[in-house]
Amino acid sequence: MPQFFSALIIICAIIVVSQLVRLSEVLVTFGISVENIFLPFLFIILPFISLTIPMAYLFAVVLTYGRLSADGEYAALLAAGYPLKRSAAIVLSLGLGLYGIAAIAAVNLEAWGRRELIQFLYRKSQTELDNMIKYKLQSGVFLDDFLGYVLYAEKVSSDHSKFENVLLAPGGDHRQAAFTLVAPSGRISGSVQTGDLKLSLDFGMAYSLGQSKDASVSIVKFNRADIDLLRIFREQIIGSDAADDDFRSFTPSELLKYIKDLAAIEKRDEQQETALRRARFLWHQRIAAPFAVLTFALFGMVLGVADPRRGKSSAYIGAIVTIMIGYVLMMGFKSWAEMGLINPWVAAWLPNLILAIVGGFLVYQKNRLPPSEGTLDLANLPYINRFKIFEKYTRKRA
Repeated sequence: MPQFFSALIIICAIIVVSQLVRLSEVLVTFGISVENIFLPFLFIILPFISLTIPMAYLFAVVLTYGRLSADGEYAALLAAGYPLKRSAAIVLSLGLGLYGIAAIAAVNLEAWGRRELIQFLYRKSQTELDNMIKYKLQSGVFLDDFLGYVLYAEKVSSDHSKFENVLLAPGGDHRQAAFTLVAPSGRISGSVQTGDLKLSLDFGMAYSLGQSKDASVSIVKFNRADIDLLRIFREQIIGSDAADDDFRSFTPSELLKYIKDLAAIEKRDEQQETALRRARFLWHQRIAAPFAVLTFALFGMVLGVADPRRGKSSAYIGAIVTIMIGYVLMMGFKSWAEMGLINPWVAAWLPNLILAIVGGFLVYQKNRLPPSEGTLDLANLPYINRFKIFEKYTRKRA
């Protein structure tokens, strides 16, 4: 257990480091504070708990059996009639308890963390927009960091709700969008609290330039243009695909209702069918993915009991390769399920089934062979002598 918690902390730290670019955008936008640093870290780590527990347990088992093997205690256990399969019962029993914890975290904490992160960003975006409109927007001043755009108003009313001679142009990351909006008047309607904050421009003109060098300027006149400020701000921080993956933040009951509502539609279009397959796979994946804590444990026992001549690094490399194989299998079957090539619950459970079969075979091999023998050597594979193509090799080994 000490090795497990140490590995869990290290893996969570790696996840945090991998998200620094995303978190830096939050800190730059909302400022540096304890709340802006700690809460996003917490909301990002929690959805990964169901995946970090199996990985941490894999390294814990590798470290434990590696220490037993290095100190000669594993050989003493074998001499005392304590085989690997007997200790496997203890490892798998503990792994079964961790699977329950990981499954509960996957079903509840994953959705909770994603939901709370979005709500946190929404609350912060509301506060930032309020401050931007009330304090940063001034008459005759170019506001060059207005949600990635440049905003100018010749006159701003005292309540910051009405403008005269307004200009809106792309800035920052939006400079490639070669357009400019000008209008004699504009106003801000709605509010941040109600979620309908809009910038409206009246009787204006839109100028746009083509992509080629000799492209002419296009001019479009409009009577009214409504710009959803909250939506622009949220897409900058959360991403434009947040709405597409919204079902990932549903509670278990909400996700089941979402699946039933989509399944009840008789003539579903392609987008609805894809959403239904993705939601079904997500529901089964939250139960199936944490089962890797048991399959990884099988690999960990075999990797830990390694030949001392191969060095300790081989066990860690094997653990990393095991995690990579598990991830590739999971993502491969996920893509097949989303394309409708395989049933979602089969796609969710099949990677673990494959790993369990391979891991169980490796434990069987390691249990019946001396610690120095390779589990996958041709001469050690059962029934391999029946194949004439390998007969010469196995006789040479003998």
